[in-house]
Amino acid sequence: MLEDIAPAIRSSNNISLLKAAAANTEDRLSFESTISFQPFVNYLKQQSVGNDTRSRFYNYLTERFEAAPALLQPVHDVNVLHAHRDLLELLGTSLFPVVGEPEENIFTLAMPYQFGIFNHSASFSKLFVKDEAFLLPENASTEDLLQAQCALIYEHVMEKFYGIKLNASSDLVYPVTDETTGMKRYYKLRYDRRFIDIHLKGELPDIHDCAVCLNTFRILDLEKQLESMPPSLFYAEGFGVWIAEDVTTHESLEAIKKMLLRQGSCDAGIINDLKKHIHALVGLSEVEVGLAPFVKLNNEFVLDECVIAHGLMSKSWKTNDPDSTQQFQMCMGFLTERPEPMPLSILDEEVTEMAPFLRQLWDEGKRSYLVYPVQNNDGLLGLLELASPLSGQLNQDVLARLEPAMPLISLALLKIRESFINKVEKLIKEKFTALQPSVEWKFAQVAWEYMHNAGVVTGNVVFENVFPLYGAIDIRNSSKERSIAIQKDMKAHLHLVDETLDKMRSLAQLHLLEGLKFKNRNLMAAIDAVLQAEDEIRVNDFLSNEVTPVLQHLQRGNAGVSAIVEDYFEEVQDSNSYLYRYRNEYEASLMTINEAVLTYLEKEEDLLQQSYPHYFEKYRTDGIEYSIYIGQSIAPNNPFDILYLKNIRLWQLRSMAEIARITHLLTASLHVPLQTTQLLLIHSQPIAISFRKDERRFDVEGSYNIRYEVIKKRLDKVHFKDTRERLTQPDKIAMVYSNTREVAEYQEYIHFLQSMGMLSPVVEHLELEDLQGVSGLKALRVTVNTAD
Repeated sequence: MLEDIAPAIRSSNNISLLKAAAANTEDRLSFESTISFQPFVNYLKQQSVGNDTRSRFYNYLTERFEAAPALLQPVHDVNVLHAHRDLLELLGTSLFPVVGEPEENIFTLAMPYQFGIFNHSASFSKLFVKDEAFLLPENASTEDLLQAQCALIYEHVMEKFYGIKLNASSDLVYPVTDETTGMKRYYKLRYDRRFIDIHLKGELPDIHDCAVCLNTFRILDLEKQLESMPPSLFYAEGFGVWIAEDVTTHESLEAIKKMLLRQGSCDAGIINDLKKHIHALVGLSEVEVGLAPFVKLNNEFVLDECVIAHGLMSKSWKTNDPDSTQQFQMCMGFLTERPEPMPLSILDEEVTEMAPFLRQLWDEGKRSYLVYPVQNNDGLLGLLELASPLSGQLNQDVLARLEPAMPLISLALLKIRESFINKVEKLIKEKFTALQPSVEWKFAQVAWEYMHNAGVVTGNVVFENVFPLYGAIDIRNSSKERSIAIQKDMKAHLHLVDETLDKMRSLAQLHLLEGLKFKNRNLMAAIDAVLQAEDEIRVNDFLSNEVTPVLQHLQRGNAGVSAIVEDYFEEVQDSNSYLYRYRNEYEASLMTINEAVLTYLEKEEDLLQQSYPHYFEKYRTDGIEYSIYIGQSIAPNNPFDILYLKNIRLWQLRSMAEIARITHLLTASLHVPLQTTQLLLIHSQPIAISFRKDERRFDVEGSYNIRYEVIKKRLDKVHFKDTRERLTQPDKIAMVYSNTREVAEYQEYIHFLQSMGMLSPVVEHLELEDLQGVSGLKALRVTVNTAD
C-alpha cells in the first residue's frame, strides 16, 4: 500500500505513548491533536476499489477497526492502545511488508504533529528511544524543532485550506552512534501525514495577511506566521508515521563538499576531518584510514611530511632518510604500474614479499588492506588506504562504499597539492627573492605590459618618493671570535697529525715522516699565540697537499698503518668530531642569535604590515641587516600619511631595544658568548628605488640617493671623531644622522621609551669620523635596559 515507505517489522507487543526527551517546543506552540484511527479507516475505504486481493485485505482491515470503536474515537487513554495491541501489530504489518530486512524497518507511529510516539519497531527503538523517551537530535535547537513542527502543520493547512503546496522541509537528521560498531551514522526522519485529518476551529485568515510568499511558496517570517495564523486555529486527529532512513553516505559527502567549499586550502586539520568522514562511509570501527597526498617538486614526486603524517604504510618513514626514500620510490613505482583500486582481503607475508613497502603494516598486525590510488589527467594525486586487523574484512563491498566519495577526495588532494606549491612559492618570495606581497602588484603590472607589447618591457619596476629606514644588528668582534675558533680547531688537528705520525714511525721507517713531523711542529708553534690569515692558508695547504697524500699512500701498504690512518681520516671526515668543536660552537651560537632576531623581525613584520603596506628586506651576514621602504607609490590604493612613517620609526627604535634585550638574555646559554650591537640610520628625505634585474633586488636610483647607500655600507666600523672607539657597542643603540633637524623626532621617541623603562636616562651626542666620500655625520647613542 505505502510503496514509498521503507519496509518494517512487526510492532512491539508492549504499546505505550512516549513523549520527547526534551519537549523544547511545548512552551512556544499551542496545538491540539489526538490519536484516532478513523482517518486510517477512511483512507482504506477510499483505496478499496474493486474485488482484487488488495481491496479484500483493505476491507478486512476496515472490518477489524470498525469492530473496535474505541480506536475510531479520539484516544486519550494509552490503555486503549495497549488493549488493542494485536490490531496495532496487524496495522504495522499492513503498512510495512514483513519481507523487509529487520534492520531496515525503522518506523514508529506518532501523535499528529507532536513529538510523541507509540507502536515503534525494534530497530527504531534501538536508535531513537532511551529511558522510555523519544530522543530528539542532540544538535537540534529549540528553533530548529519549532520550525520542523510548524512546517508539518502549515504544509497540511496550506494544502487543505488554500490549495498551496509549501516548499518546506520538516525532515530531521540524527547523528547516531552505533552501539555494535561504535561508528557514528546519520539517519533522516521523515513524516508521513496521510492518516491525519486537520480541522479549522475558527475563522480562516486571509493568505495575503500571512507571512507566506506566493511566489516562492515559503514562509518568510515564522514569528509573523504564528501571529497571523496561530496553530491554535486548527486541531488534528489520526496518526503520523516517522520513517527513518540511513543517510550516512549522503551526509558524509555533503560534509566533505561543505568543508572543501569553505576552505581555500587544505591543511592537516582538513585531512584529518576527511579521514573521519571516510571512516563513517566505511562504517567499520576496526578499520584505520590513511590519506596520503603526493606532492611534486620540479615535476618529481618528493617524500613530504604530509605523505608521512597521514598515510598508513608511510607513517614510519622519515624525510631525508635513504631507506624511507627507497620505500617511497618503490611504492610510487608499484602504484604507477598498477593504478587501479585494489582490496587485499588477506594481507599475509606472501603479499609483503611482492610489495615490501607493506611489511610495516603486517608487522603492526594488519591483516586486510585496501589501496585506492587517486589520480587525474596529470597522474597520481595521492593514496587512500584502509587497513584492518581482521582478515577478509576489506573487500569489493567496502570499495563500493568509497566510490561516491572519490571525486571529492580527488578534489581535496588536488587542493593539497596546490597548497604545497603555493607554500613553496611563498617561501621563495619571502626567503630567496625581493618579490614581496606589498610590491607584487607592480611586478604584475609590468608583466601585463610585457604580455601586451610583443614581449617588450617598456619600463622598470620603480617606486618614487619612498622613505627609507635602515637597521643593522651586528655580532660584536665576529671576525675575531671566528678566528679564535679556527685557531683552536687547527691546533687540535695539528696535534692529531703529530700523534698519528708518532704511531706510524715504528711501522713505517720513512725519513719523509720525520720531515712531516718537523714541519707540523713548526706550524703548531706559529699559530700557538695568534692565527694570522696567511697562517690559516699555510696550515690548510699543509694538511691537504702534504699530509693527506702521504697517509693515503701509506694506508695501502701496511695493515697496521692502514688502521692508524683510518682512525685519522675518520676524525677528519666527521664534521661533528672534536677537530671542528670550536667552529661548530661558534656557528651554533651565531645561528642561535640570528634565528632569534629573524624570528622576532618576521613576527613583528606581519603586525607592522597591517598598519600600512611597505617593503621590508632582510639580509643575513654575521648578523642581520634590514631595509624598509614606505610611501604612497608602494600602496597607491592606501592614502599615505606621515603618521605611518612616524609609527614605523618608533617601531624601529623600540624593536632594536627588544632585540638587544633578547640577544643579551641568550648570551648565558651560548657556547660562545657572542654579543650584538644595534645601529639605525636616520634619513628624512624620500628617495627612489628600482628593481635591478641583474641582481634580482631593489636598489636606489639617482646620484643623491646613492649617497644614502654609501653611508649604509661604511657605517659598520665607524669611530668617534679623533678617537679609536667604535660607535656600535653591545647593549646600546646607535642612531646616525647628518642633519640636526632629523634628530628631534627620534629624541621624542627616546624620551618615550625611557619613560617605559626600556632605555636608560643617559643620551650620548657624538660626532663621527669622516668616511670616504662622506663627512659631517653625527650620532645619538642610548643604552638598553637588558635586565629581566
